[in-house]
Formats: sequence, C-alpha cells, structure tokens
Amino acid sequence: MDSPRDRNVFGAFALMISDDIVRATSLQAPEAGPAASALALLAHQPGLSIRMLAIGVGLSHAGAVRLVDRLASDALIERREHSTDGRTRSLYLTPAGKISSDKVLASRDQVIAEGLTILTPDDLKILSDIAERVLRDRLENLDHSYRICRLCCHEGCTNCPIDAELLERGVDREA
Repeated sequence: MDSPRDRNVFGAFALMISDDIVRATSLQAPEAGPAASALALLAHQPGLSIRMLAIGVGLSHAGAVRLVDRLASDALIERREHSTDGRTRSLYLTPAGKISSDKVLASRDQVIAEGLTILTPDDLKILSDIAERVLRDRLENLDHSYRICRLCCHEGCTNCPIDAELLERGVDREA
C-alpha cells in the first residue's frame, strides 16, 4: 500500500529517530553540530583528508578546516602526512578522540536500540533487509557513501551494504 499516510508515518519515524540520534551524539561530542559525526567518521575511516571529511559531515572545506582545528586543539584528532600527496594531510583520532568517538557511537546505538525495542527479532530482520535495499538503491556515489556512513560503527557493520554496493559498482572505498 502506497499512500500519503504511509509515507507520513515513515517520515515521522525517520525524523524522530534522526533527531534523537543527533541530540544524543551531540551531548557526547566536544561541541554541537558536526563534531560527533567527524569523530565517528574518522573512527570508521582513519586517514581521511579534510576534503573527504567535509563531504562526509556536510561542511564547506573552510568549515571543515575550522572544525579540524578545534578538534586538534582539543587533542581529539591529529594531522599526519598523506602517504602519496605532500599537500594533503590525513586525519586520525588520538586516543582521547577514540574514547570520545566510542561515546558518540554508544549513544547512537542506545537511541536506535531503545527506539526499536517494540519490534520482535523477526521485525528487526525485516526492517534491516528493507533498509539495506533502500540504502543500496539510493546510494549516489563514493562521496555520498561517506555522508551515509558518517555515524556508523565500523566494528558493528560487518558486510556493510554500502561497501558491497560500491564494490558492485567497481568502487573500492579503501583504495
């Protein structure tokens, strides 16, 4: 059944969970805004450039530079030389940044778990299968994958549908 009501119900559900995730993760980050996503994304993809971090967290390049400066001054991330491009810096979490990222991701996981407690294990499997199909279909490109996965827990996402879809398209996010 495809009705405006069904889309409204799903939209309200998605916004409720999304708002709760943003609120919970922001409380664990050093500042409101994209800092939580930046920490989580660097845990998921260590060594990102500022350009890719900007894409992933939805900032301009200049905004990402300022965010990186603040996170570096808080000793949560560090810049290292890029392996192949002397003009580019690779970004990595410090031990304190890893702790902060772990807190961000734990708060995200808690929100999702609490939001879905009403569902049975079979319901969760169905919802996950549907979500995977939608994610794979709606994925635009490599840049979009960083935006989608910006608050994902890398250790918890074995057999990632986004990575699988990229590989099917001939794109390796690790390369």
